[in-house]
Amino acid sequence: MRDLIRRAGVTAGATALVLGASAGAAAASTGAPASHLYWANNQAGTIVEAGLNGTTAHIIASGQKGPRGVAVGASHLYWANNQAGTIVEAGLNGTSAHTIASGQAQPFGVAVNASNLYWANEAAGTIVEANLNGTGAKVIASGQAQPLGVAVDASNLYWANFNAGTIVEANLDGTGAKTIASHKGSMFGVAVNASHLYWANHITSPVGTINEANLDGTSAKVIASSQNGPTGVAVGP
Repeated sequence: MRDLIRRAGVTAGATALVLGASAGAAAASTGAPASHLYWANNQAGTIVEAGLNGTTAHIIASGQKGPRGVAVGASHLYWANNQAGTIVEAGLNGTSAHTIASGQAQPFGVAVNASNLYWANEAAGTIVEANLNGTGAKVIASGQAQPLGVAVDASNLYWANFNAGTIVEANLDGTGAKTIASHKGSMFGVAVNASHLYWANHITSPVGTINEANLDGTSAKVIASSQNGPTGVAVGP
């Protein structure tokens, strides 16, 4: 599986393509110019940068251990090394890659806004918040059922609980967490823009669908079906 992210957006989860200031995918704008595309090759252990049309793709970081979620801030690139239990920060061109958080329990989705970094620990069932340099990392939500995708906007944090088949919304500090969508599907990626929430159902009913709902989870509906194991989701502004 691989995670895709475009500069100026944030996303989470595997195989997420971010188209604008909202990922990962998806999440909140950090003011970075939308000029590059990034993805993580999980099995190869590489981070790739390309033009927005996929041309001039080249490896900017190698030797990673199960890279999953990728997020882009105003000046740095972040990803989760699922197998190593680490969060990595690098320059937007992949230089100076270094671990800023270790000892994580299979980190997966990553999201970033102007002031904080967020990630999901798949094995521990936790959502973590940290400063942009990885310091001050703390669990802000626990007891989650295999959280994967993470997204953030100006006022809320969202994540997908794969095992529970739920989408959760919380305040940016993790308080007030509540299920806003439950479709008994294996929720994977999650993305948000100014008006809607989106997620992918990976392998269980409704199988192979992309779903849309209001930001509070109401009026949920399938907007794309017959997909083959969708995972990450991204959305433009």
